[in-house]
Amino acid sequence: MWIAITGTPGTGKSRVAEELGKKLGWKVLHLGDLADRFRTGWDKKRACWIVDHEKMGKELKKMHKNENLILEGHFSHLLPVDIIFVLRLNPSVLRKRLERREWPEEKIQENLEAEIMQVCLDEARETGKPVFEIDANKKLAEIVNKIVECLGL
Repeated sequence: MWIAITGTPGTGKSRVAEELGKKLGWKVLHLGDLADRFRTGWDKKRACWIVDHEKMGKELKKMHKNENLILEGHFSHLLPVDIIFVLRLNPSVLRKRLERREWPEEKIQENLEAEIMQVCLDEARETGKPVFEIDANKKLAEIVNKIVECLGL
């Protein structure tokens, strides 16, 4: 089984994925670390790389055919996963986290708008796969336990 842990940058995807991986004994792939190999260009407006999600998904399927995997990243829901968990966070908490990363105000605003407009959640729902909205304002252990409960494990 492949699961996606997705959400707006700053919602806690990496921490949740790592903790979930430990609890389940599953491998965690941080898609941001792999994205370099699948870049197709630079988005000047958003100041970020454009990644070929389709090519990345095909390559991952070849490399990890029969493994249980946790795919972590704000575009993990666009890959060939079985189930999607979208982390949602209070925008004021999200702002503080992004400010700690010393992101430019324009980038912070873009991500706050994405969270408020539930962009990741809507994109995940459009895939037709099972989607669970997870309250990331809770403690890490509670978040992980909720995901395990949703998985029925």
